[in-house]
Formats: sequence, C-alpha cells, structure tokens
Amino acid sequence: MKKNKPISTTDFHASDLFEKWKNLVGKAEYSIEIFTPYLDYTINNLLKNIPDRISATIITSIEGDSLFQRGYQLKSLKEAINNGIIVKNLNELHAKILVVDNEFISLGSQNFTNRGRRNKEAGMISETSFKDSKLIATLNYWNEESKIISPDLVEELLIYLEENEEEISKIKKKFDQSIEKIISNFNQRELENQITDSSYFNSTYRFAQGEVILTRTIPPPNYDYYSFFAQEHNNLCRWIKTTGEKQEEQIELEDYNYYPALNIKTMQMAYLRIHTSRITFMKSTFSISEWDGYEIGKEKYKLDFTFLKSSTKNSNVKVTLSKESIGKATLYYLFNGSTFSLIKTKYNNDSIKQIIEEELLARKEILNAFFKFLLEPAKFTTQWNQPKEIEKFLPDYSYRVGILEYQDLPILIFNKR
Repeated sequence: MKKNKPISTTDFHASDLFEKWKNLVGKAEYSIEIFTPYLDYTINNLLKNIPDRISATIITSIEGDSLFQRGYQLKSLKEAINNGIIVKNLNELHAKILVVDNEFISLGSQNFTNRGRRNKEAGMISETSFKDSKLIATLNYWNEESKIISPDLVEELLIYLEENEEEISKIKKKFDQSIEKIISNFNQRELENQITDSSYFNSTYRFAQGEVILTRTIPPPNYDYYSFFAQEHNNLCRWIKTTGEKQEEQIELEDYNYYPALNIKTMQMAYLRIHTSRITFMKSTFSISEWDGYEIGKEKYKLDFTFLKSSTKNSNVKVTLSKESIGKATLYYLFNGSTFSLIKTKYNNDSIKQIIEEELLARKEILNAFFKFLLEPAKFTTQWNQPKEIEKFLPDYSYRVGILEYQDLPILIFNKR
C-alpha cells in the first residue's frame, strides 16, 4: 500500500463504504481493528476471508442502549468469537473506525451493519499513513482500555434477551407506533395543506386544461358500479410535459392505459385505468411471475406486489420476492408520492434475508430501478369485478386530481374537494 499519500477530496464519500472496507481489509499485512457500537453479520462478512496470520479485533460497547432488542448483535459477536476474532468492550464508544496495520484508516458515521449500508452516511477512507499520529495513539489507548468479552457473558446476555424478547418487543413496538403516529399525522396535515396550493404540483406533467375535478356518478343502466367523470372541458388523456429547456410538449395518452395513483387523505394506492372522460377500473394486486420473474443478483425471483387497503398511513405497498430454492422475502413500504420508506421486512430464512438486503436494499441504484419498475404505467387485463373496488379507493363524492412525478414517472394524486 502506498504510504504518505496526501488526503484528497476523493477520500471522502457520502455512500456505502462496504466495498471500500473490503478492499482496505484485503491489503492488511498483520492487523485489523474495528471500533463500532453497533454491528451485525455485515462485520463477519467483512472479516471472513482474512488470512490466519492477521490479528482481527472488534471493539464494541456492551451497554443496554446498544443491545436493546438487538439479539442479532450478540449473535454476531458470538460468531466472531467462534471464528477466532478478538472481541472487546469499551464503554461509551460511539466512533465507527476501521484500522489496518495500525496505520491506515476508515472513519465516518456508517455502522458495520446492513442498515448502515442503506442509510445516508458519510465517511473517509484513505491510503494516507496515520502512523505515529495522535489519532492512532488515541485508538491504541482505547484498545488498551477495552476489556475482553467472555463468550460466557455473551451467552448469558443472549439467554436474557431471548427470555424477555416478547416483553421487549411490545415496549419497542408501542414506542415506535406512537412516534410513527405523531410523525404520520403531522406529515398528513402538511401534505394536505400543500395540496390546496396549486404550486405544489411542480412536476413536469400537468393536465392540458389545468385543474381536473372528478365527480362520482350513479351507475348506468344494468350496471351496479359507479364511475368518476371529469367535467365536460376536461380530457384525462391530454397532458402537457415541460422539458428541460422549458419547452411544452403535448402528450396524448393511449386510451385505457393504467397509471399509479395516490389518495392523499388515506395514503392508499392503486392503478387506475384512464379514459378521456372517466375513471372506472382499478387494480391493486399483481403477480409478475409470468414475465420470467424479476432479476436480483443474477437470480430471477417471482414478484408479487399489492397496494394495501388498510392501515395505509403506516404502509401502503407490499412486495414479495420468492424463489423456491432460496426462500421468500416480504417488504412493506410507505410511498408518499416522492419517496419509498421501508417500514417492515419478513424473511423465511437467513439466506434470502442476506441476498435481499445486500443485493437489493443496500444498493441505491438497483433499488431505485426496482421502485421505478413497480410504478411504471402498466398494461394488463381488467377483471370485471374490479369497478366496485374503486369506491374503496375513492369513497368520497368529488376529488381534485393532479399529477406528481417520481423518477420521471407520472403519479396521479387525488385530494378530496
């Protein structure tokens, strides 16, 4: 490794550092030290292929806050100890630092966890030598101050967490739900206030006739379902797109295409079939196995996704990826018209969990492409029992309709008049 290379702006990153950590660890000649209060299997993946001649040490913090509902952290420490890695405790540790050969470092906000790989983090990793620096001297002092963690202590803590898992989970769930409710209600009020101002519709798409009002009509003869009709001067298939040069382009939608839509009041989503004068049909459940699946990490998975119909202010999109030989993953998201927030995950085994979290959730470009795939205007056959469903998506009499934009895709947005 080059020594005394000056630090440059290219050494600083606002992205996942895992691959750069692997590269730095691969250059180690005799020692690796990791300081982190939070960790999971990610840290063992980072250290799993190091040669026996290299001494590896994890210095963490065994405190209530760092372990609360984190059995996975203790399991990862147990695995590290079993793999011959030295594991030590340092109270009040909050730094996240990787040190190679007591000389080369990476430091920043990113924890050595899978979630850290998905978060918005910033850090520095450099080939600059920090040998004999005050930083290395301090880290060496921290190492000396830290105490070896006994595998028996780890086992006792694991037993305690497992025995009290249900009670701890209830407390954590109640707290999280209360916080989420406060934030959700506040965001809902803010979003509704913004919708009342036409300047909120700042996407490059808009209806050619300006504001569009849809009103529910009585069922036509011999039918038992409602439709939502636009006013006479409105045409739901005639749009205008403003280009980057501020030029306006007329868009004529193909009749009967489906577009994603969001009810601002309920946060429920659906695909709605657009006709020039009305919206009658909707679709909210999809199976894409017949399209040869969706590829993640060179494997094709059956993809099913659903726009949820209840508790939609908590999560409104459910995605399932499954492959018989690997496993099944279910992801719950809340889409608010501009961003997807991951709310909950379910995996039926650790193999599918690791694949989905490392190959999809931790890779921003791949994840964004996946979201775009879900929301692209769709073409599929309407089932005749679905006109009745629109009353559940749009239960009120009249709505104001606009167009938001997500990754260049139009999203119809409905707000009660």
